[in-house]
Order: sequence, then C-alpha cells, then structure tokens
Amino acid sequence: MRSRRWWLVVVLLYIACFSSGCWLTEDTRLKSWREWIKVPVEEGKKASSTAVKSNRTANIKELTKERITVELYFARKDGKGLEAEKRDIPKEEGIARKTIEALLAGPQNPNLICPLPEGTKLLDINIKPDGLCIVNFSREITTVAPGKPEQLAVDAVVKTLCQFPSVKEVRFMVEGDYVDTLAGGVDISRPLKA
Repeated sequence: MRSRRWWLVVVLLYIACFSSGCWLTEDTRLKSWREWIKVPVEEGKKASSTAVKSNRTANIKELTKERITVELYFARKDGKGLEAEKRDIPKEEGIARKTIEALLAGPQNPNLICPLPEGTKLLDINIKPDGLCIVNFSREITTVAPGKPEQLAVDAVVKTLCQFPSVKEVRFMVEGDYVDTLAGGVDISRPLKA
C-alpha cells in the first residue's frame, strides 16, 4: 500500500512540475493555446488596413478643423461681371494661398467660370505687414484675352484677396517678375485696391 502511495506522489509531482514549466526552458516549453491559434497576418492586408486607418484619421482631422467661409469671385457666363461664390475652407495659416488655389480650381456654380486662363498656377503669395499682397502666377495667366476678360481676371484676384483684413492692396507678378499688364489692356504696374 505504501509503494502505491509513493508512486502516486511521484506521478502527481511530475504532472505538477511539467504543467507549471519547471523543467522547461524558453526553447523547450510548450506553447499556450493562444500561441497555437495565432494566424499570421498577410503583409498586403496589414498594409491596406494601415492605409485605411491613416486615411480615416486624415479625414477625421480634415473634418474637425475649424473652417472659414470665403468669397471667391468668378466671371458670369453671360460676361456681365463677377459674382461671389461662398466656399468653406479649413482655417489655417496661409489662408490667402488656399483661397487663390480654390479660385483657380474653379466654381461650383455651373453659371460661373474661372476668369483666369486654364493652367494658371499660383507660384507664391506674400502679405507684407503694411497690407500689400504680392501674388506670383505662372506664365499661363498672360494668355488671358485683352479687354474685358483681362479686367475680370485682375478684378477677381484683387477682390478675392482684399476680403481679408490683412490685405489692403494687391501687386501682380508673373514668374517672379513684376508686370505692367497681363494682356496689354489693364494697367497693373502699381498695387491695386478692391
């Protein structure tokens, strides 16, 4: 009877030590059930889920940004002057740049057109402490037709920029050089007020 108890104690000790990992090292230990059922994630799925999470975060940041309503001045299709179109854009540093970029992108109203020639790019914009805004466009702006189209283009830029309290006057540059005119008809050799 004693020998049976002895064997029973030995077996129980062996089971207890083995199940608690006393004799096992990191390399020889048995894996837990959680480690056995882990499924490796494919690289493509991991990247796409990261991209989705990144896009979702970017969209949330864009939506939670404080926004400001600006007026963009576009030409009427019938050629009878300019009309303001209100647009909400994120309020951030460089708001004048964002506003001119929105003007160049064109109107949302189908009855309006962008008075600036297609392909025109904003190269730089600088607002001086005295309220002078220097706006530098790409060479494409000079392809505007002389006369009324040229006047509408100049007025659209000046009115769009002068809505900001920090802008009192606007001076035009093309490819980094001051210009006296865009198409030969409108004098822009000096700063213009709205």
